[in-house]
Amino acid sequence: MRQLLLALALFPLPAFAEDAASELEMFGTPELVTQAASTETARAEKKTLGFSGSVTSVMEDAVYGSSDSLNTYILGNLLLDARLKNGVKAFANLETSYYPKTRQTTSTLRELFVDFNLGDRVYFRTGKQVLQWGRCYLWNPTDLVNIEKIPFVPKVGSREGAYGLKLHVPFGTAYNIYGFLDTGSAAAGRELAGALKFELLAGRTEMAFSGWTKRNRNPVFGYDVSSRLGDVDIAGEVSAAGRDNGRYIRDNNGTLETFKKGTDWPLKAAVNFSKGFRLGNFNDRLTVTSEFFYNQSGYVKTPFRDKKLYAFSGPLSSVLPAGTKGLYLLGNGLYDSNYLGRHYGALFTSVSRFIITDLTLNTNYIHNFNDSTGALSAGVTYKNLNDFNAGCLLLAPLGPADGEYTFSGAKLFAQLTAGLSF
Repeated sequence: MRQLLLALALFPLPAFAEDAASELEMFGTPELVTQAASTETARAEKKTLGFSGSVTSVMEDAVYGSSDSLNTYILGNLLLDARLKNGVKAFANLETSYYPKTRQTTSTLRELFVDFNLGDRVYFRTGKQVLQWGRCYLWNPTDLVNIEKIPFVPKVGSREGAYGLKLHVPFGTAYNIYGFLDTGSAAAGRELAGALKFELLAGRTEMAFSGWTKRNRNPVFGYDVSSRLGDVDIAGEVSAAGRDNGRYIRDNNGTLETFKKGTDWPLKAAVNFSKGFRLGNFNDRLTVTSEFFYNQSGYVKTPFRDKKLYAFSGPLSSVLPAGTKGLYLLGNGLYDSNYLGRHYGALFTSVSRFIITDLTLNTNYIHNFNDSTGALSAGVTYKNLNDFNAGCLLLAPLGPADGEYTFSGAKLFAQLTAGLSF
């Protein structure tokens, strides 16, 4: 149980990843293509098929006072990049993990999609894909299309893709229209979800207006912006819906139940400030990023601190008839790491060329202002020209017991990785 609690607290189910290789790097950015390829270029196109990937060995240890919990595994990603004529492309990312403790091997197809276009004017991507939606570093309140939220601690491996059809219509470099038809969980046509975004460039400022809708859900409207003030990069996002679509827990005469809040136009907003500093002979060797998040529907008092026993309602009651609010929250899948409370802040610092050229130092901190708990992480990553990489990460939950970042009871978490890209 302690391992489960720690995983939920620090490593939310599927989240942000430093992918083995980004398909955006492999395919470039079709958003920048605004003119049809010349006849000579089209004739010179050739079919190509490329393979790449990575293998990473991981050792993790969670310390609980006088005891600890060790976990080891090895994870591999195999990437396929197929390019045909007329701008047609295909991409696949197969992820496989082996866990020696249970001798279990798991395989997951993280992404599988096809890119095509109509006359280099309208671009489509169909299949399982990770979308670029939202501008902030950690919190993306306008992103309702991706399956996985970005976690505080980068996961080992790749993000899980959402299934559907992406549309992109560029108008020069000043305007873009993006759309996504989410078909992944739809059993009938009326259950499809859809998102639309209109992006425009005004001088040094880029902004977008977006909307998301699904049957039996309140439509969500969003606005995001990124700009530069002096030498500081600024990004922000805000979203609002007529009513909140999330589920929350409440005490109904000693029985816990789930409900939807009736708050009018609840807001979720994030703002990000980032600046690079010159150290020695290198510009931007030190980067500092701060981010703040406001979640109007979040809990002001964390459910994990309520140790009273309640009767449970719903499907969970057949397995666990009674327990605390924290267990009810976890058992119903209602805990969303870094989104539980109402006010958050985070600080990310990175120093490249730390001691030696290939070493980078990262120190990050996240804080829930409502329950006064947080998590501090520090680590180094090494990557050389031969694509060998290694990393060491230490993470310490801080603050009073039974808060969002301390309810698991872990005192320290350590992670060692070693891998190779090819």
